[in-house]
Amino acid sequence: MAGFKFRLETILNLKEQFEKNAKNELGIAIKKLEEEKLKLKKISDEIEINMKDFKKACTGIIQRETIKELKSFIVYLNSAKERQEENVKKEQENVDKVRDKLVEIMKERKVLEKLKEKEFHKYLKEEERKEQQRIDELVSYKEAAKVDETG
Repeated sequence: MAGFKFRLETILNLKEQFEKNAKNELGIAIKKLEEEKLKLKKISDEIEINMKDFKKACTGIIQRETIKELKSFIVYLNSAKERQEENVKKEQENVDKVRDKLVEIMKERKVLEKLKEKEFHKYLKEEERKEQQRIDELVSYKEAAKVDETG
């Protein structure tokens, strides 16, 4: 009696490997997104600190050079913040794309697993039917042998 063999087992194994790779890729993409968010936060914090310094420089004794330098630096930081927001957006889009890819691979794997499960149940029923047929044949043979002995 041969054991159960799923005809699409190699494809199922391949899908499982693709899923594992996609999970790793998603982890890397999320890590990169978090790094970009951290850079954005640092820039925002730097802007806040320099805005406080700017306000302080504008009160009391006015120091034109300091105010001019702080204003220029704040303008620079704001443009850096905009660029970093764009980087965060790109990384978020990448995470979404990788996540969608992973979801699709998982769906495909689950379909194959359901098919494997159905085929396994079909195999078990067929094996049960064959076993019942062997038992019926054995019982018929014994009944026929009893009839031959008595008759």
